[in-house]
Amino acid sequence: MNTRDLSFAPVLIRLAVISLLLTACGPATATVTPEATQPPAATQAVPATEPSSTTMGMLALDYAALAQDVTVETVPAQPASPDAPYWATGPEYRLLTFQGYPVANSLHKPQIFVYPVADMASANEGMAGIAADLQTLLQTRDPGENLPFLPLFNAAQVMHAQVQFLDFKNGTGVRYLTQYDQAPLPINNYELIYTFQGLTSDGSYYVAAVLPVTHPDLPSSDAVNPDLVDDFQDYLARTVEMLNGQPADSFVPDLNTFDAVIRSMEVK
Repeated sequence: MNTRDLSFAPVLIRLAVISLLLTACGPATATVTPEATQPPAATQAVPATEPSSTTMGMLALDYAALAQDVTVETVPAQPASPDAPYWATGPEYRLLTFQGYPVANSLHKPQIFVYPVADMASANEGMAGIAADLQTLLQTRDPGENLPFLPLFNAAQVMHAQVQFLDFKNGTGVRYLTQYDQAPLPINNYELIYTFQGLTSDGSYYVAAVLPVTHPDLPSSDAVNPDLVDDFQDYLARTVEMLNGQPADSFVPDLNTFDAVIRSMEVK
């Protein structure tokens, strides 16, 4: 995921994108299109000035302040198998990838994932558990040691900062900054992400945004620092305190820009 400040025209652009195919156990209001008319894993570029939609519904959002364009794809279901790791299995979902994003050097791509909640339990029990945890969090508004997060990563959430609850047009969720690692690495601009984890009001869809973000007070890379090993928890606490104390506009992109894009979403 990525690090260069670009400015984009403040034109408000409406993007309508294809919503998720639902299985027979999905909500009764969903429209299922025959498979022959919607081939799985097809990727389409959605022009910034010409929204596209189908009878299967849409995800709409105003992304002009954050990116120049978006591509949309249907990612086919990945069934569980003895050879498949747990994080690689899951239901069919929609994936949006931002193009012309202002962070150019990051481990992560700037993306939004839209999952059908009804399909999670049969595809991956872990995903269903995370959706349930998010529902509980949205009711209690009491963040614990770890916050709900999709997609599944083969790594651990090492911290979270700048936690806020946000509503979008037909749902609600939580946004925060975080980093996932397999070792005691410094919090850094190569791995740091802004994420939003939300549910539509009817509980049908889980929306997960994974968007690279940087801050000038963080190191640029994930280079191992042996000095952190013995003091890692104290280091994390100090870093979280520092990040929580920073104004929104000290981050790139501005946290307010992220929030505005999230608030503009409508999932149907």
